[in-house]
Amino acid sequence: MQDSPKHRGRIQAQGGKIEESENWAREIPPSWEEGLEMLENLKEKLPKKERKNRKELFDKAERFIKAAGKKGGVTAKVTKKIQKKDSEDERIDIEVITGVAFLSFLLFLIVYKLM
Repeated sequence: MQDSPKHRGRIQAQGGKIEESENWAREIPPSWEEGLEMLENLKEKLPKKERKNRKELFDKAERFIKAAGKKGGVTAKVTKKIQKKDSEDERIDIEVITGVAFLSFLLFLIVYKLM
């Protein structure tokens, strides 16, 4: 039986008849730069109208990922829900299910060089 990857999570857009996500499941945690890339990939999955409609949510998600990188990443279990103010269900979720995510690249090199 194969072990589950140490680092798992997802960034998800939900509500307003939308449900799209970018997932990771890997042995090495994603850097904050990779987190931003996943966020951008998620944006591209949405229709243009929905991207525009959720711009503020994506901006807040980007700030969360960058802040996490500056603080050394985030450790599971983390669920960050970024809700649209004028909507009951439109949101962006960032979930770190196991392990760590959004390390700075420099910290990543230090941690994994020591292992």
